[in-house]
Amino acid sequence: MNRYVFALRMARQDALRAKGRTALVLSMIGLPIGVVVALAVLRSTAGAGADAESGAPSAAESAVLAMIVAMVVLEVVLLAGPAFMVDVRRRRRELALVAASGGAGRHLRAVVLASGLLLGGIAALAGAGLGIAAAAVVARLGSGPDGLGPLTVPWTVVAVTMLLGAGSGVLAALVPARQAGRMDVVAALAGRREPPGRARRGLPIAGGVLVVAGVAGSLEGVRVLREFGAALGAVAIIIGLVLAGPWIVETTGRLAPRLPLPLRLAVRDGARNRARTAPAVAAIMAAVAGVTALAIGGASDFRQRQVEYQAVLPHGSALIRVTHAEQEGAVAAAVRRDLPGVPLVPLRTLPGPWGECLGGDSAKCLSLSLSVKRAGPQAEVLQVVAGGPREARMLLGRDDPAVSSALDAGKIVLFRARPPDHGTVSAAVTYWDDDKEHTLATIKDLPAVAAQGDPHVPAIVPPKVAETLAGKTGLPVRTEAFGIDRADHRVTKAEQARLTRTMRAFGPSDSAVRVERGFTESYGSVTLMLGGAAAALALGATLIATGLAAADARPDLATLRAVGARPRTGRLLTMGRGAFIAGLGCWLGIAGGLVPGLAVTRPLTDSLEETGAAPHGTIVDIPWLLLIALAIGVPLVAALVAGAVTGGRLPAVRRTPG
Repeated sequence: MNRYVFALRMARQDALRAKGRTALVLSMIGLPIGVVVALAVLRSTAGAGADAESGAPSAAESAVLAMIVAMVVLEVVLLAGPAFMVDVRRRRRELALVAASGGAGRHLRAVVLASGLLLGGIAALAGAGLGIAAAAVVARLGSGPDGLGPLTVPWTVVAVTMLLGAGSGVLAALVPARQAGRMDVVAALAGRREPPGRARRGLPIAGGVLVVAGVAGSLEGVRVLREFGAALGAVAIIIGLVLAGPWIVETTGRLAPRLPLPLRLAVRDGARNRARTAPAVAAIMAAVAGVTALAIGGASDFRQRQVEYQAVLPHGSALIRVTHAEQEGAVAAAVRRDLPGVPLVPLRTLPGPWGECLGGDSAKCLSLSLSVKRAGPQAEVLQVVAGGPREARMLLGRDDPAVSSALDAGKIVLFRARPPDHGTVSAAVTYWDDDKEHTLATIKDLPAVAAQGDPHVPAIVPPKVAETLAGKTGLPVRTEAFGIDRADHRVTKAEQARLTRTMRAFGPSDSAVRVERGFTESYGSVTLMLGGAAAALALGATLIATGLAAADARPDLATLRAVGARPRTGRLLTMGRGAFIAGLGCWLGIAGGLVPGLAVTRPLTDSLEETGAAPHGTIVDIPWLLLIALAIGVPLVAALVAGAVTGGRLPAVRRTPG
């Protein structure tokens, strides 16, 4: 029989026999593959609903995607590698019998690699199917006027991802396969443990160099490469810590004499068996480092949005936009049906320099600009408004006697502008033609005053002045929106949802209805998602490592029972292993992700994103609650779960009659 067929048959029988370990390995490989496939399908689906140019990824996006895929492969190898080590340790006697029956080292390696290929292939197939199904559900839920396009599956990307998953399973089984090929057959048949391998002295040095280079790259790389520099630095730090992981695990074993007995045995066991402890610690570290960097960058970016947020309407007021001028009457009637008895304030506007062209011919798109000196950039919610005291109260949220008296006197009221010279301004009506701006007419000496407050409109023009400008230049005046004054009615969230559904009949935009409620975004759900992802990976890696330790430490447990240890000592020992592995991985991950996370805040937050916001420097917001939960809560939960799912009964000592 061909050795590969024999190896696949043995791998299949073992997978069916050890269902718990098989399910765990399938999850560790299949879930990351499913996430990558789902993201690829969603990207292609969104690109199918947009223009071809907008769907093409940039070079930076492709590079970041390549790094994400590389990190996924690294995570899979680090998570699945210890599971295959469990498999080799658990199957030592079976593999030794194969060797005793004439099997060579290549036959033993083939058996272990076949397990990696079989489980990796099944996990890749299941993960790809799960990813496509999840993307289909998201695309269906996100369909709508502005939603995703028809479901588009990039089969080439899916096939490559599946090959990547199957290959990562084989990569994860490489080291255990080499150990199986060098197995001491006599020791395995006798039930004796093999001594731990030598630590390579060059790896910690190389890891330290990479960590230092990653820190420097994160801090300096953001000056040139911005977010990409921080990402490269984070990858270097993580790889450096992975290389130095065995040395770190061995070094922490020196703390064992100061710890209580169960934790002392757990730390010593982990330090003595670096081959199975270090990959699990590295997997947890890589996941927590990425979560830490993302959490710091995301929290800082969220804080920037909170700092730069500007209320464009008085708190409690509402604005319903009219997309097309011919829909004015229908929109007003629809709003009155949804809000019976609520007064509407028609907000008529004159087109500004950056207004939307309502016609196909740009030469017919006139715009108005006033000769004023602005006090600073302004976030505008409407163009120049043509109205009186009623419109001014709606936009300001209060009665302003100075503004009302100026409008009644026929004066233009300017906002966020310096007082005009001689109390007058000039109005220029321009249009674009042949890629040049042409002046149609200039009207001088219009009376104007500068007012306090910022209603987020450049100016309010009295109705008579607006009619004069329209009569002399043909400047169109149209109702751009209907306002609901907070003094008349405060729109509830249910009413806003109903209005939004109603306005979809007049256009595809979901932003036609705006109710000013202040800054209402929350970062809590993102924090919970990041913490949950880190906790799930840490828990999976901890269970794999503790399962391997339980299979490998039966002689130690038997010795504890022989010297009179209580049954709960075994459970405490398992919990200690879980706490040690998860705690060390989480603490290293937080330390590894802290510098890239702090570095990425500079390119994310050093410049203003909202027009008219107050200037600020780099904003740094560290989510301490999440980091404390990762440092303390995750190891504690991992220890409790490991103790709950792992048997704590001490095995009996095998006695030989004599």
